[in-house]
Amino acid sequence: MDKKKLKIELTELFMAKADWNRCFYGIIKRAMDVDGNQFVYSRIKVNQGFIYASATNQKDLGANLDEIVLMVLDKGLHDNNSITSVIANNVFFLN
Repeated sequence: MDKKKLKIELTELFMAKADWNRCFYGIIKRAMDVDGNQFVYSRIKVNQGFIYASATNQKDLGANLDEIVLMVLDKGLHDNNSITSVIANNVFFLN
């Protein structure tokens, strides 16, 4: 009988919240930098865009993501799309 290797990938869900009624979910990943230091990072879809953050631990990552969500939803971080850059034939808004 042929033994096949079973490949399993674990995914951790992570939440960024502005308040109890405005919560957004994404995934958290772990990695190492070139110096061997561990860090965590996440990408979460908020409305029509994404927010990205990284930190040395999950507590700091959660605080960073929560702050970015507040900036997007309440302070209009993505409202001004006048400055753009074209990268690989895609338009990216710089703000």
